[in-house]
Amino acid sequence: MIRLYAGPTPDARKLTVMLEELGLGYVVERREQVPAIEDDDAPLELSQPGAILIYLAERAGRFFPVERRYRYPTLQWLFYQEKDGERLCGALDRRLGEAEFLAGVYTIADISAYPWVMRHAEYGLELERYPALTRWSEALGARPAVQRGMAALKS
Repeated sequence: MIRLYAGPTPDARKLTVMLEELGLGYVVERREQVPAIEDDDAPLELSQPGAILIYLAERAGRFFPVERRYRYPTLQWLFYQEKDGERLCGALDRRLGEAEFLAGVYTIADISAYPWVMRHAEYGLELERYPALTRWSEALGARPAVQRGMAALKS
């Protein structure tokens, strides 16, 4: 069983989406700090969303490709940070104009970026201005695991 310590933030939602995608059992304990997990199977305590996503992906053998042409773009987009919503959406839209997913296949990079894109949309950023990003966000938003993961930490 995995215990996730988190509040309703985009960084925490990327973890609930990942846990839902993997079908791993988890419980959420609310807190207003950086998300962290405890994994009884390891035993392991880990914080920082990027590290947790990599750990969960490697634990399950999914969403973190071994093949270099996908693995390193996954890392590049996983670590990409941009607080400004328009710059973030512009960069993602340019990349998604070239590929279906950020790393070329669905990975932890997509899982990581999606909650931030949705947060900017909630705050009034017009996704329609970014056609490739709109296509991608609609495709991810249609995934049942993404829907469950995004709903898991409602305020």
